[in-house]
Amino acid sequence: MVVPVAVAKVIRVRVSGEIDTSTVDLLVRAIEPHLDISDARIVVDLSGVTFLGTAGLRALARAEQHAHRVGSELCLVGPTTAARRSLAMLAMLRT
Repeated sequence: MVVPVAVAKVIRVRVSGEIDTSTVDLLVRAIEPHLDISDARIVVDLSGVTFLGTAGLRALARAEQHAHRVGSELCLVGPTTAARRSLAMLAMLRT
């Protein structure tokens, strides 16, 4: 389940469950409408994520790049152990 909450230019999107090829569209649809807001902080709460696959990682990386291009920031908060492992792999690939 994805629930976006907006306060000023801080948008909080809570994500839960498995983020994989069959569910990544839900994540994209929750984040995408906020990506063109300049000077915003989009906070993606991963505290309910039980699995974060490569499709989810790609979507988050694309969202981060898009937000950066328009002068916004994408912040990932509260990653579960499962999400943290996947994010660690992404960080290793970026170096």
